[in-house]
Amino acid sequence: MDLEEMYEQHARQVYLYLLSLSHDAALSEDLTQETFLKASVKIRGFRHESTLSSWLCTIARNQYFDFCRGKKRDPAGDGSLVLQGMDDPRDLRVFACLHKLPEPYREIVWLRVYGLLSFAEIAEIFCRSESWSRVMYHRGRCRLRELWEREWEEDCHD
Repeated sequence: MDLEEMYEQHARQVYLYLLSLSHDAALSEDLTQETFLKASVKIRGFRHESTLSSWLCTIARNQYFDFCRGKKRDPAGDGSLVLQGMDDPRDLRVFACLHKLPEPYREIVWLRVYGLLSFAEIAEIFCRSESWSRVMYHRGRCRLRELWEREWEEDCHD
């Protein structure tokens, strides 16, 4: 597979993953490019022990944390979330609640729902078992539901 084909097949997934980490569209675009640049150099070292998308997301994650260390920024973010294009207030509430989830729940739920990664791929990114990723996803969804219900009740009492 050449770099262009790899980029066409996986760039959106890598971008969405980076967006879930950074909550910054411009930074995510830059880091996506850097991820594929790094992948093009390291592709010979890819041993096919994981899926290509998991390998790329691992590179992307490392790129993001390298960026954060270089800028002395908090990888968890500052509480802001890019919500462009969201018109339905219910969608905004879900995204706001998703952002309030602690790590690793937030990242796992985002990867599963928006990144469309399998539990096996999520497990590979975190260097954990597939059952761990399933349990963490379930717990994350439960916490997300609790946050959403709490937000809903607060809105009703205002």
